[in-house]
Amino acid sequence: MAGAGFLVGEGVLVTCAHVVTAAGCGPGDRLRLAFPHAPGAPQVQGQVLAEAWRAPEGQDVAVVRLEEVPDGVWALALGSAAGCQGHRVRSFGFPAQAPPGGHFGYGVAGDLLLSGVGAGTVLQLTDANDLTTGFSGGPVADEVTGLVIGMVTAITAPDAYLKGLGIAYVTPTQVLREVWPELVEQEVCPYRGLEPFTGEHAGWFHGRDAAIERVLAGLAEHRQALLLGPSGSGKSSLIQAGVLPALAASALPGSDQWLPVIARPGQNLWAELERAGLPGAGTDGIVAAAMRRLAAEPTYQRMLLVIDQFEELLTQPDSGPQPPDGPQDALEQITAAISSHTALSVILVMRDDFYPRLAALAPDLLDAAAPGLLNVPVTLSPQDLTAIITRPAHTAGAHFEEGLPERIITDLQAGDHTGPTTQRTPVTLLPPLELALSQLWERRRDGYLTHQAYHDIGEVTGSLATWCNTALDQLPPAQRPTAQRILTALVRPADDTHLIPAVRQQLPLTTLRDLATDTPSGQLASQRVDKVIATLTHHRIITTHTEHTTGQPDTIPGQPVAELIHDALIRDWTELRHWVTQDHQFHDWLRRAGEQRARWAEHENPDDLLHGTDLAEGLGWSTQRSLPRDVAAFLTASRQRQQAAIRRTRRLNAFLASALVVAVVVAGLFFWQRQTAITAQQVAKSRQLAAQSTALISTDPDLASLLAIQAYRTSHTTEATTSLYAAIGLPLQHRLTGHKGPVWSVAFSPDGRTLATGSADGMARLWDVATGQSRATLTGDNGPVRSLAFSPDGRTLATGSQDHTARLWDVATGQSRATLTGHNDAVWSVAFSPDGRILATGSTDTMARLWDVATGQPGATLTGHTNTVWSVAFSPDGRTLATGSTDRTARLWDVAAGSTRATLTGHNGPVASVAFSPDGRTLATGSADGTARLWDVAAGSTRATLIGHSGLVWSVAFSPDGGTLATGGYDHTTRLWDVALPGQTKAIKMICQAIHRDLTSQERSLYLSGQSSSPVCPS
Repeated sequence: MAGAGFLVGEGVLVTCAHVVTAAGCGPGDRLRLAFPHAPGAPQVQGQVLAEAWRAPEGQDVAVVRLEEVPDGVWALALGSAAGCQGHRVRSFGFPAQAPPGGHFGYGVAGDLLLSGVGAGTVLQLTDANDLTTGFSGGPVADEVTGLVIGMVTAITAPDAYLKGLGIAYVTPTQVLREVWPELVEQEVCPYRGLEPFTGEHAGWFHGRDAAIERVLAGLAEHRQALLLGPSGSGKSSLIQAGVLPALAASALPGSDQWLPVIARPGQNLWAELERAGLPGAGTDGIVAAAMRRLAAEPTYQRMLLVIDQFEELLTQPDSGPQPPDGPQDALEQITAAISSHTALSVILVMRDDFYPRLAALAPDLLDAAAPGLLNVPVTLSPQDLTAIITRPAHTAGAHFEEGLPERIITDLQAGDHTGPTTQRTPVTLLPPLELALSQLWERRRDGYLTHQAYHDIGEVTGSLATWCNTALDQLPPAQRPTAQRILTALVRPADDTHLIPAVRQQLPLTTLRDLATDTPSGQLASQRVDKVIATLTHHRIITTHTEHTTGQPDTIPGQPVAELIHDALIRDWTELRHWVTQDHQFHDWLRRAGEQRARWAEHENPDDLLHGTDLAEGLGWSTQRSLPRDVAAFLTASRQRQQAAIRRTRRLNAFLASALVVAVVVAGLFFWQRQTAITAQQVAKSRQLAAQSTALISTDPDLASLLAIQAYRTSHTTEATTSLYAAIGLPLQHRLTGHKGPVWSVAFSPDGRTLATGSADGMARLWDVATGQSRATLTGDNGPVRSLAFSPDGRTLATGSQDHTARLWDVATGQSRATLTGHNDAVWSVAFSPDGRILATGSTDTMARLWDVATGQPGATLTGHTNTVWSVAFSPDGRTLATGSTDRTARLWDVAAGSTRATLTGHNGPVASVAFSPDGRTLATGSADGTARLWDVAAGSTRATLIGHSGLVWSVAFSPDGGTLATGGYDHTTRLWDVALPGQTKAIKMICQAIHRDLTSQERSLYLSGQSSSPVCPS
């Protein structure tokens, strides 16, 4: 062998130029390289890159591009030779005296030297007697850091006095990076902290392939997509850095000719669309503006309109007059755009906690967008996280210390409470993860992200709070109240009455300065506020920008605005949550006053001025807080009108005092006004209780149910009725636990007294429905029990298994009666016909089969699904078979003809289970999207969606009376649901029976202060 070499990048190897020359090659030539330690000791071809050649008499470097990289061979991590003096080092080479596979050589790092004209810098090694001919081109690794700090270049010969033994020279990695710039670690941070990835960051966006494919599949099937996900789930990044680049790369046929237009509603959607390159959308309509833009740019065949953070359009109350170009008009225009049959596709990106608000405010838009509804996957796999963590750093030329990515993933999984067997991480942990990775990047050493730095930043869970609090600690104590006022002003407070969660908001800097100052406005006060804004901006807690029209950089810019960098701050930063709670009352009043001021400014109607409680509250705040100038002027105008009204009232009272008859009329009027006020107060309290019930339903369902009852009793408002039915929709208090794996199937016995469950633990269990206790355990399947079904007489249980078979069991003895074979893959579902003579099975082989139970022979084969048939069920009359498939559809089949009657679509994931109600009018389906659905069989439409499981819903089954639905989930639980909506009186009785308690004294004081002390749920 002529010498050694080592990989420094994907398919890139470095060695000495004199080694290449010794092999009879030069720049531009092809040469053969052997990898004796790779599996099979392969030999591959490579080309010496002429542009990177440095002659032996100079820097002596050659770069070789390999035609292929052998398995088991990877690039070595490069560090720096600077600062390694005195460190032990080692190399590997192929000297003549070594075994055929080479051996190690050792030495001690010395100083960096200038080796002469044109040769550049070299690193001297001492005690390097092991390094002899054959080590040239080998890597030199620092045993302290584990990083490669250079390449063996030369070994000295001893002089006449045998001095100079053990000295070698190394080309340091600094020189290698100069020769081949791709080795230079990029200074730009490949992580985004709390900022979204955009198209320019697509090369750093990894680990979201499944989510990208889900959106692309949706766009391939529909012209619109309503993308829902929790705050912090990376929705904006997914679209801008994942989906749009994929479309530009022709991920869908012709999508490279789609023109993307991205806008965010902000304060004014029409102005944002204008800036995004869609002028005239507000006056002529979105569709007309889009077609005009496409006509002007004929290279594009379709426009893709993306409205990001769509929830910003839903934060305006739906009461009161709406301006002609306001949010309601925008919602109608978007509905028209989605419904139009033009070359226009629309993606709406929205926080999922605004879904009820969208349904209430724009039901027509929701109906139009519903076919394209998509949910961001709520969890990330270890493989996803590994890509998110490691690939951006590798792309930028850096590396992680061994075990650090696994440590970070373990910390993330510690916050996942869905169960240890899933090993999935909530997607909402992406913001603190990206923030921690950004901080790790800033603290990297010698191209490595280290365990020590990870400890120093407080790990993932403490990184966000540490980062924010560090910024605040840099402010003088006198400026911290200013920072508090700035941060709380950038949070739009929750509006419980209209079910609007807290969300960040943009504010003009002029308004922010007014709100943040604690002194009369002036240049000095403004400068103090600007210093705090600068500090918060420097630490990326807030961001400021001035918007320009897209494609028109020379236009006059709009006013500068500020906003929080991410909604995750509202959710995860304890101090900010505390401050927002403290300032909630002020900012809630400020929001209402701002909305009313906008109406008054537009029409100058005196009735739009503040009055009553709002005016009194505002006058009180004006003595404690600085107000925006426009709101302060509005408050002054409102007070002047009040004073004028008081003067008029005094004159009127003087006149009325002289007329008794008029006084009687006034008394009657007063009584009517009082009754009206009482009614209005009851309506407001009912709505408040309903909103509080809705907010608590996922965290404290019992308390939420009690508040829903009290809301309905206080006043029969729409909100109260909605919260009451939401409470009655909660699962009853029976959770059947005992399986050691996911519950994949459930089935009621014909008499409704027994429930069978099948699990991934290979067992089937029989349960007493009334008590929730296990009656028996059936064992014998050679794999997970995918499906269960009772025969009509209840004596036989059928199971479908991973071992490609279906089995018939004697329920009384627990013994297997027969094994049905014929499928070519796992049997996912089994179902008896109503007369018990036919068994239907569904399999991964994409087919459903009908079997003669008496003979065990297969009958008809039903084909049509394009993927695994996960579930089968007969209608009560036995004439129809329902099937659910991984292709996200359910199908209704004519059993006699073997043909499809109808296809039901709507789930956003595989349909795992199907079941008919006893009357045959309703079909229940359970899906991998985490929901169960109730379908009207005749109409083929969804009746209701049941939400509550924390994972995949593997199975569904009705009780014999049709009033209860059982669902089995990947969260190891079985849930029982009341699927019939009772009257309100019965609903109250059922809720009280289910929760077995009343409000505590503390809860009554908190929620029902001043109201009747009678129990909500009498004992």
